Amino acid sequence: MTVNLDRLLAAKEGGLDSELLVVLDDADRAGLLDRALTAGGPDRVRAMTLLARLDPGPDGPLARAVSLALEEGDPDPFVVAAAVSLAACLGNDAVPVVQAVAASADPVVALAAWQTLQQIAKSESLDALSALAPPPGDVVGDQAAFALSVIAYRAGSTGFELAPPDETELRAIEQNEQAVTVISTTPPTAVDFELLTRLTHGELYLMSPEPSATLAIDCGGDHMLLCIDPDIQSSLPDTLFQGPALAGLVALLDEDGPSYSVRYLALTAADGSDGVHVLLCTPGGAPVYYGHPDGGEIADGTVTFPLFAVERPGVGPIALSVVSTTAGTSLVGDLLAMEEIATDRLVPDPDS
Repeated sequence: MTVNLDRLLAAKEGGLDSELLVVLDDADRAGLLDRALTAGGPDRVRAMTLLARLDPGPDGPLARAVSLALEEGDPDPFVVAAAVSLAACLGNDAVPVVQAVAASADPVVALAAWQTLQQIAKSESLDALSALAPPPGDVVGDQAAFALSVIAYRAGSTGFELAPPDETELRAIEQNEQAVTVISTTPPTAVDFELLTRLTHGELYLMSPEPSATLAIDCGGDHMLLCIDPDIQSSLPDTLFQGPALAGLVALLDEDGPSYSVRYLALTAADGSDGVHVLLCTPGGAPVYYGHPDGGEIADGTVTFPLFAVERPGVGPIALSVVSTTAGTSLVGDLLAMEEIATDRLVPDPDS
């Protein structure tokens, strides 16, 4: 094993050094696979993570390592859960092996399985997964329910729509509030987009971002990319009424390395009248932001609507509106955000 592989395996808390990855020789790669296959090995998760960046193909070393970890097991359920999560890099081909552990008695493993299934499963798996899913009411059951919704939304299938938040749950920034952060937007740079597309198709929830459908957003110390599904954008606003949709995602630039991870999913569904529910959720299923364009807000090929924060710990109110057309998406308005919820409700309490 060379110094390069030593350094990559030792950097367990840092990002992946792509320059070191590309200079690994055949012996290094063989050593990496050996560690990824060793049950109980101290470097197993790190080795599988490196394999995910070297060769995430369905017949490559990552697929072999993931299958072994899931089929033969590992003494540590967190290692199994890590293998399940990395199976997302393999795309839809990994659905059978992940589905096989979705009913695991270990909640850590089961939770990871449902999170991965929502990334890579397609509509043909919905019936089987619906029969397998535990009822909502605990962390695994809630995640399974959200996973079924994401899979259905991605396919445009009805029957799994998410309930929109009640208006009393929405938050707006108080008019004279001073403790705010400015939100700024720019087109994505070539470096931004190259980093984003290092993520595999499965890690991107089977979406294929394009620069023309992507917007860079900076808020405080966070640098994010809002990616609208190009197929959704190309025929706005009609596509919003054709069925539920996984309309896009927000990717966050990680602090500990030059890479992105998915922070929010943008899910849309027609409201049965002349409007659309737009819900941004975490991959864990928590609603974070909500908008409801209707009537005059959807006209002349343009969708314009204010976006509000949903009351929950750690989510601060925002002041902005979204404008989407076939040419792209922009944010307009005050472009402000708060880090903590300390503001009035969208509709002030008449008793206050």
